[in-house]
Amino acid sequence: MNYSKTSINLRNSFWFLPIVYGLLSLVVVALSTWIDIVYISQLDGTMTKVFLATEKVASSLYAPLVTAILTMTTISFSSIMVVLTTYSSQFSPRTLQDFISDRFTQHVLGVFVAGFVFSLVNMLLLTGKDSRILISPLLTVILAIACLLFFVLFIHHSATFVQVNNLIEKITRRSLHLVDTKAELHDGATFEKWDSWEERELREVEGVPIYSKRMGYIQFIPYEKLIKIGTDIDGVIRLDSDVGNYVKSGSRIATVWPADPSSFSENTILNTIAIGSERINDQDLEFSIQKLVEIALRAISPSVNDPHTAINCTNRIGTILSKIGETYHPKESFFDDSRNLRVLTTPKPFFQYLYKSFYLIRHYGKDDVSVLNGILDALILTAEGQRQSIKQDVQRFHEYLMNSIDLDELPGLDRALLEHTSDVLNDICKK
Repeated sequence: MNYSKTSINLRNSFWFLPIVYGLLSLVVVALSTWIDIVYISQLDGTMTKVFLATEKVASSLYAPLVTAILTMTTISFSSIMVVLTTYSSQFSPRTLQDFISDRFTQHVLGVFVAGFVFSLVNMLLLTGKDSRILISPLLTVILAIACLLFFVLFIHHSATFVQVNNLIEKITRRSLHLVDTKAELHDGATFEKWDSWEERELREVEGVPIYSKRMGYIQFIPYEKLIKIGTDIDGVIRLDSDVGNYVKSGSRIATVWPADPSSFSENTILNTIAIGSERINDQDLEFSIQKLVEIALRAISPSVNDPHTAINCTNRIGTILSKIGETYHPKESFFDDSRNLRVLTTPKPFFQYLYKSFYLIRHYGKDDVSVLNGILDALILTAEGQRQSIKQDVQRFHEYLMNSIDLDELPGLDRALLEHTSDVLNDICKK
């Protein structure tokens, strides 16, 4: 398993950081015990006894601290379960990943694990310590205070994280950051920059197909590594599946044209592309938008009936689409340092991002004028200041949306509101 796959699995796991903290606490226990035995014990009689502790004092200190830290850990896990239940039932099951992979949550649990392990092991190592000690009790007190501080911060963090507006803001910011860093939008080159002979050669020569050996979603494609592989084999790699696509065992995910097919191993490609059981945020911009769509759908469901949250989501989606439109220049070719073609992709058209952002909200919110008007407002955000090709896509979806609404069936004021917003959008798209 390569670094990309390993890093994805570790980052999305709930156990990795707590284990690291626990192991570090064992190292600190060993060092503090060694210092107490070798150095501090020699200071007995030369240092005031206010700073030194006996075995009895240390034992009476460790036992309640172990209990207190374990209690805080239990409460924290209970808070986590409450947050996860809220996310799953009221927002979207896909948003669970955001809280589980949140670094602060993992660090808090890591601190609790470190405090519990440190105090428990120190209490075990007290046996046979007849001399006075300093470092171990002092570190235990410091770690207990740190656990208390993190406990307070975690309660505040959980209360903030569970608020839907904060969740929407977090997803939006992460999506905007992904737009700024997405390799297919920035690092590649357009199809027209190929040399014509390279295109003819790829069409004439049959490539080596690469088939997936497992089922799941394509989570991550490291383009730099694929460029290096293409350079090493002196060939071209074409990606037949994109990030976020579901593949089964036997699905074609790539085609390779190596200079020497006999020396090429398909595992080189398979071990580079990460495939997992669920979609993740790292490169999957469509998945990030999907989370906002699902929050909006839950908000307009009859059981929740919160259209203002849905409108908040459509506004944020409009902001993301506007950013994509500013950045979007379809790029499907990646070259090495010598400008040799190495990797080919099939970029998603902008209209696909636009359509998948609103078509479900349009369907389930067709009876709510505020939601429909919110979609039109989001389209205005998307189209403002864009080049003509993006405005044409927006106008295309605008017509699709308006054709699905029976304006004659709406009350006069509702119809006037939608027609006014529609006229504003038409003016923007025609400029």
